[in-house]
Amino acid sequence: MKIDNLVFELTQACNQSCRFCYNYWRDGSTPLPGPDPVLARKTLKKLLSQTSVGTLAFSGGEPLLIPNIHDLALYARFKGCRVNVLTNGTLLTQDAVDNFKHIGLSAIQIPILSADPAVHDTLTNLPGSWRKATAAASMVVQAMPREACSVLVITRENAPGITETLELIKKLGISQVMVNRFNLGGMGLKNKSSLTLDRDTLKKAFADTESFAAANPGIRFVSGVCTPICVMDPAPYPHIRFTWCSTDFSRRPVAVSYTGDVRFCNHSPHIIGNIHQRSISDILTDPVNIGRYATVPDHCRDCSLFPRCNGGCRAASEQVYGSFNLPDPVVEVSLLRSEATKAASAASPFPAAPEGMGVTFKEVAKGLDVL
Repeated sequence: MKIDNLVFELTQACNQSCRFCYNYWRDGSTPLPGPDPVLARKTLKKLLSQTSVGTLAFSGGEPLLIPNIHDLALYARFKGCRVNVLTNGTLLTQDAVDNFKHIGLSAIQIPILSADPAVHDTLTNLPGSWRKATAAASMVVQAMPREACSVLVITRENAPGITETLELIKKLGISQVMVNRFNLGGMGLKNKSSLTLDRDTLKKAFADTESFAAANPGIRFVSGVCTPICVMDPAPYPHIRFTWCSTDFSRRPVAVSYTGDVRFCNHSPHIIGNIHQRSISDILTDPVNIGRYATVPDHCRDCSLFPRCNGGCRAASEQVYGSFNLPDPVVEVSLLRSEATKAASAASPFPAAPEGMGVTFKEVAKGLDVL
């Protein structure tokens, strides 16, 4: 079985505590284990003995906390993988960049969250992270200009400065930008009230990005967090390539942790198997696992747009609702905010749930603090 895209989580540890972090293990419920480079290497070798992978993305946590990451990247390259590294940039050194260049990495992704250092550092919970991230991005651009990629996570706090942030990214010489909306999960659940975007703010942020993209055709823009089309139609933003997740395991970015746990994606909290116990092919072709992710939410059942967006990020639904069989929480959040604005002076702050929803607005409002 060949897997087109796979996210390999080298560690759960991280030197930042980003307030928007989607990692399900960053909910504060349990202490995080330290990096285990020996187990990470063992698991990677096991994985690549079981399947061929087109693009392998090293993620975490913070993957640069693994001291042998260059050895692992080289091993993956020898196995025929394109290799990307998703890092916060604060631990990146010139020697590391040079090694990555010689290994032949396809991309190094570094978050640039704002042109304002204070906003960036507030979002990462690490003073000085903006300075280190921008310096790291500059190093990558100098050594590997075509492989440098910035990630901009749009939240309510940094959305007003989108254009200035994109100007900074352009000044750094980066020609690939991933623009993702804040997606509920992990640490983000604790900070949902301050970070969650209403629909108008979301659309304005993408309109600002579209205007910038149209004026700068040398920079490629991609939105990697699938958003339900009923919340935001991508048609007004033709210079941004929007992606949506397939439920076909062979065509989607499956996640494998350094312990061997396999999940639908790196946003999903649900473990569907472990490659040290069963082959990844057996796990991904298991009818139970296929059936779990082949469902259509009741809310989306009669929607002609569902085949395109699949109800948005339903791994976020797994984190918020505990079920994949509900649409992306952004559907209800956007409706709640819209209704709350209209009914701000009404006696009851909780409008009725739309027909077909599996949970009530009152339950969601209570859980997400959106009202």
